[in-house]
Amino acid sequence: MAPFAPEMIPEKSARWYLEFINTIPVGVFRETLEGRIVFCNNALAEMLGFSSFKELTDYPVINLYGSTKARDSFLDAVIRNGRVLDLPLSFKKKDSSPIWCSVSARATLEKSGLVVHLDGVMRDITKDIGAGGERPSLLKIESPLSDFVVLLDAEGDLLDINRAGADLLDFKKEELLGKPITEFIVPRFRDLFHTFLSIVLRAGREEGILTIMDRNGDEQNLEFRAFVQKKAKGTDYIMLMARNVTERVKYQKEQLSKEKFLGVMEMAGGVAHRLNQPLTIIGNTINEVLSSLNSTDPNYEKMVRIHQQIERINELAKKIVNIKKYEPMDYVAGVKIVDIDKTS
Repeated sequence: MAPFAPEMIPEKSARWYLEFINTIPVGVFRETLEGRIVFCNNALAEMLGFSSFKELTDYPVINLYGSTKARDSFLDAVIRNGRVLDLPLSFKKKDSSPIWCSVSARATLEKSGLVVHLDGVMRDITKDIGAGGERPSLLKIESPLSDFVVLLDAEGDLLDINRAGADLLDFKKEELLGKPITEFIVPRFRDLFHTFLSIVLRAGREEGILTIMDRNGDEQNLEFRAFVQKKAKGTDYIMLMARNVTERVKYQKEQLSKEKFLGVMEMAGGVAHRLNQPLTIIGNTINEVLSSLNSTDPNYEKMVRIHQQIERINELAKKIVNIKKYEPMDYVAGVKIVDIDKTS
């Protein structure tokens, strides 16, 4: 698809619309999944150091992102959620100088449901997260879609936190400032957090899942993006922006547990059905042997015990086939196994 220009659109209303797009003070774009800009306005071109939108539409999109990982993360977020709002991303201008932009975009789908375009807007937020001599603050850059936004120093101490983050931890903001964030990370992950800090400071950014505890000790799962802010006198700060995905993680775990249980039950049912034929043959054979033995025969009692155990195995196989739910029972050394009697 070729770039659009006002003179290329014959209808007056369409030309007016494009002229309007070119006058708004934020970048507007349409990007393909393959990495080509098929439409953008002049504001986006100027923001990225290009002379016109025509020049930008011929430029490889991947060269605009701060890293391949940044573009991959962006695409993944848009495709998975259908859209993103105010996502901070690092880009590179035409002259390779860095620029930070807040991106809002949505996926445009075909009738078949496949994503064909990403339509969005960008605004320059470099000044908000760039160098400055003042104490770091969240006032200018807090995202309404972020449930947890904090500024950390290089040691992981809290320099600032948004209201939603303080509410999530169930503390007042004043009670949190200056404390190590590790105090609120679940104990099993605390030792790993310093490794995380070193990765962010070295690579400039990182993302993943962070599990924290609120005042009551309840766990909250946060899907975060962290990146370094360069401040005066060489001091680095870390901004961490996150969404609370506790319910989503819980749902995914429940679904995974259900899928595993169904898989185990299907396998157990198949095994039980396959056992039926050899057990029937063994049972019939034992009955024939018993009918030919006198009750005074020394082997008669032994065959009776074998027959009883075969019948017991048959009953277990029937219960396995009829299992409908997961009901555990203690076994040995802390191991739990399915309680067949309670689940069938």
